[in-house]
Amino acid sequence: MTVNAMRPNVEMPKSPLRFEFISEMLVDRKKAARPPKSSLERLIYNSENISHLLASRSDLKSLRFDELELLREIRDLVDSDPKKFEHIKNPVEFRREIRIKVLPKFLTRDFIRITQEKLLNELLKVSHGGIEQDSLMTALVFLQSHTDLGLPVEDNPLWEIIFNLSLKDGLRFIDSLTVLLEGLDSLKIKDPELLTRDPIILQKTRQICQWPIFWKLLIEHKEIVPFEGIVSALLRGDVVIEIYFDELVHLPFYLHQLFAPALNDPQFLSEMVTDQQQEELARQLYGAILKSAEKDLPPLLPTLIKRLEKLRPKAAAGEREEQIAIAIDALKTKNHLANNIFLITLLAAKISMRKYWENQRDRFFFFTILKDPLDPKNYFDYGHILLKQRHIKTAEQLFECAIEIGPDSFWGYWGLGTCYLKSQKLEKADNLLETALKLVQQLEIQEPLQFRRELFLIKDELKRVREKKVKQQASQQLQIDMFAA
Repeated sequence: MTVNAMRPNVEMPKSPLRFEFISEMLVDRKKAARPPKSSLERLIYNSENISHLLASRSDLKSLRFDELELLREIRDLVDSDPKKFEHIKNPVEFRREIRIKVLPKFLTRDFIRITQEKLLNELLKVSHGGIEQDSLMTALVFLQSHTDLGLPVEDNPLWEIIFNLSLKDGLRFIDSLTVLLEGLDSLKIKDPELLTRDPIILQKTRQICQWPIFWKLLIEHKEIVPFEGIVSALLRGDVVIEIYFDELVHLPFYLHQLFAPALNDPQFLSEMVTDQQQEELARQLYGAILKSAEKDLPPLLPTLIKRLEKLRPKAAAGEREEQIAIAIDALKTKNHLANNIFLITLLAAKISMRKYWENQRDRFFFFTILKDPLDPKNYFDYGHILLKQRHIKTAEQLFECAIEIGPDSFWGYWGLGTCYLKSQKLEKADNLLETALKLVQQLEIQEPLQFRRELFLIKDELKRVREKKVKQQASQQLQIDMFAA
C-alpha cells in the first residue's frame, strides 16, 4: 500500500509545528534536568525512549521490517547509482532519500495494523504516569500522524526508528554469518586418518557439518539471533559448552535412518560431491538432527540452562557475560524452534571439533549404540550402565527410545520398568515389567532356553515391585484405620 493511499482526500492545513523540525531535534540527546512542560518539548523528550522500548521489550522486538529484504532494497538502490553513493556530501539527506524510496514498499496495511495493536497492548502493561507510558503514547501519536495527517513516511520519527533498528538487526545478522563461515576453518580435520577410527555414520555426519552450506541453513533462521554471540565464541574456542551424546539418545537412530540406504556405497565418504548434492545432504542432515532435538531437548533444557549459568561467573563482565545472559534468557522463553536450532548448532560444532567429544562417555555411547541403532538391546545395555551410575533420567530417555525403535521387543519395557522401580513409581513399573514378561515369554516359546536368564530376572523384579505395592497399600490402610479411630 502506498503512502498516498493512506492520506485523506481533503488537504490538511500545514501545521506551524513541522515534523521535520521534530526529527532534527531528536538528534540532540541532552536531557533536561526536569521533564519538559511544553507539548513540543515533551514530544521530543519522550521520543528518545521509543527506540529503547522497541529494542528491549520482548513483544516489540518483532516490530521490524524484513531485515534481509530491507538490505537487499538498499543494495539495489545503491547499485543503481554507485557514483552518487561514492561522493555523498550530505549523509542525512541521503538517508532520507533512501527512506523515501524504500519505506513505501514495507508500510502495508497489515504492518500498520500490527504496529498499532502491539503498541496498544504494550501500553496496557506499563505503569501509569511513567516515562514508558509517555513514550508509547508518543509512538502512537507518530502512528496517527501517518494515518490521519498524511505525514510523509520519510519524516515520520516512528518509521525512521523502526527503519534504523531493522537495518541494525540485518547488519548484525550478516556479520554473524560471516563470523560463522570464517569459523569453519577451525572445524576441519587436519589428519584424515582420524576418520578411520570412528563409526562410518559419524564420519559422514562430521563431513557434512563442515560444509559451509550446512551452516548457511542454520543461519537462515532468524531464531538463531539471540544465540549468535555464544555460538561465535564456541566456534572460536573461547568457550566450551558441556553436552554429551547420550543426552541426545535419538540421534544415532535418525542418523542411521538417514544414511542407511547409502552405507554400502563405495563413494559414501567421497568429497567429490556437487554443490546441489551438498545442499540436499545438508538439508537432510539438518532434518534428522532436528527430529532428535525435538524429542531430546525438553528433558535436557533445564540442565543446559544450568550449565550456561555456571559459565557466567567464569566470563569477565562485558561482552562474553552478556552473550551468555542473552542465550540463557532465550532458552527460558521456551521458543521451541529457536532452542532446537541452538541445540543443532551446538551439536554440529561438537561433532565437527573433535576436542569437544574425545572423552570416554561419548565414545562409549557411540560405539555401543552405533553397532546397530535399530537394536533395542544396545540402548538397554547403555541405560543399565547409567542406572548403576544413578543417571536415572538419562537412562529413562534411552529406554523410551528403545520402546520407540522396537515396540515388540522386551528390552525397553524392562529397562523403563526398572527405572520406575528405583523411582518408587510402582504402578508404572508393574505395568511395564508385566509387558516385558509377556514379550519375553513369547520369545522363550519360539526359542527355548535362549532368553531364560532375562525371563528369570524380569520375574524377580516384578515380584519385588508387587511386594512393595502390598507393603505400601498396607501402610496406607493402617494410616486410614488410625485416623478413623
